[in-house]
Amino acid sequence: MDIVKLREMLEAELSRAELADVDASFYEDLSSFLKALKLSAEASRERGEEVEERLYTEQLRMAEWLVREILRARLHKLVDMVFSGPASQGELIEPERKLFVILNAFVEGKGLDNLEVEVPSKPSPLKSEGEMARETKTPVREAYIIEEDVPAVIDEEFNEYGPFRAGDLSVLPEKIAKILVARGLAKRVKISF
Repeated sequence: MDIVKLREMLEAELSRAELADVDASFYEDLSSFLKALKLSAEASRERGEEVEERLYTEQLRMAEWLVREILRARLHKLVDMVFSGPASQGELIEPERKLFVILNAFVEGKGLDNLEVEVPSKPSPLKSEGEMARETKTPVREAYIIEEDVPAVIDEEFNEYGPFRAGDLSVLPEKIAKILVARGLAKRVKISF
């Protein structure tokens, strides 16, 4: 995914009455691309590379605008599909299919109470100690002191952690913490009461 690809996708959406074909991982790719641009801009800023930071920031601004326009065009087409009567959902990818079902139920007055559409909710950032212990299977009261400034880090599930400044105290996922400790960027501490 890059700016050129986004521009081509926008042109394809605007030049057709029906939805343009996209990969099943379309929305995940968009999210990853935008996060990568944000991280690149932050890393350039932290390294003091002013020109690179401005370039990445401008690319991010352009990418966000293109994404907004692509999504706006696709959403308008989805709404048109709902109002044009029974339509095939074959060309819809999973997130759009769910949205189509919700919009269709709303327009037909079926109500949304009995609608079975699994919409993933964002996990709450505040979890009980029991939940954290079950999920991580590590002691809950482990934290890390950051030894040097570290730019934001992304894990294998594209969750962003940081950026961190020297002296920060942070609770980190085990995999990220191991890497930072191995590189001498963090030290594990035990919190006791």
